[in-house]
Amino acid sequence: MTWEQALAEAKDRSISGASDPGLMAALCDGTLQTIVGAVSPRLVWEGAQKRGLTTTQLAALAYGDPIAVSDLQWL
Repeated sequence: MTWEQALAEAKDRSISGASDPGLMAALCDGTLQTIVGAVSPRLVWEGAQKRGLTTTQLAALAYGDPIAVSDLQWL
């Protein structure tokens, strides 16, 4: 699934009906900016997907180690 597909799924199906990649795209596109700061939502999502993180793991990482979330942009 691509970033565009995941984000569209989250918007079309709502958060409760989206797959984990869709839910993660919604998190990256919204809340993540508030928690972590200036990051690229798409690059963070792509890095998290490459690492095999779930949305829950990414959210926990964002609250516990924002620098690690920022580092996902460069994978």
